Amino acid sequence: MKKIILSGIFLLSFIMGKGQFTSATLQASGLTCALCAKAIFTNLAALKFVDNVDTDLNTSTFLISFKPGSEISPDQIKMKVEAAGFSVSNLVLTFDANGQTVSQQSPLKIGNTFFHFIQAKSNGLSGTIKMQIIDKGYVGIKELKKLLAGNKLACYQSLEIADCPNTENNNVVQSVHVLLK
Repeated sequence: MKKIILSGIFLLSFIMGKGQFTSATLQASGLTCALCAKAIFTNLAALKFVDNVDTDLNTSTFLISFKPGSEISPDQIKMKVEAAGFSVSNLVLTFDANGQTVSQQSPLKIGNTFFHFIQAKSNGLSGTIKMQIIDKGYVGIKELKKLLAGNKLACYQSLEIADCPNTENNNVVQSVHVLLK
């Protein structure tokens, strides 16, 4: 009986130690009316990992809450916005870090997605952090050009995950570049 309890505690600590995404704030561009926002709202709410979507029409912003323990996909979020006929101008993910370590040289793998931190010093993360996705299609053209000009990393300049360090042979489904907010 003791072994079963200890095994359960170990498994629970392993699961809890991974960290998880809890929500996202998405700003869409091109919205002109409530019907536009409804199209995006409907598409986002249909994602299997989305628990709830709130809309702020004044700022064209959507607050997305994720189902606990779900694996999220920034690409799927972006595709749903684009399927509604709009584009993402800002996507910030909220993450419960639980002691994850990040550095510019070593992307953080969460599920099947690598998160490559730009301008990050090697350190451990704790508590709730916010990370902005800064790849093409997630920020405006003006901001993307400014970010590209200020960064010398080969993988960010090319926007190709194959150029990122420590991502080869890891069954990568998706990779994104992020800034800590």
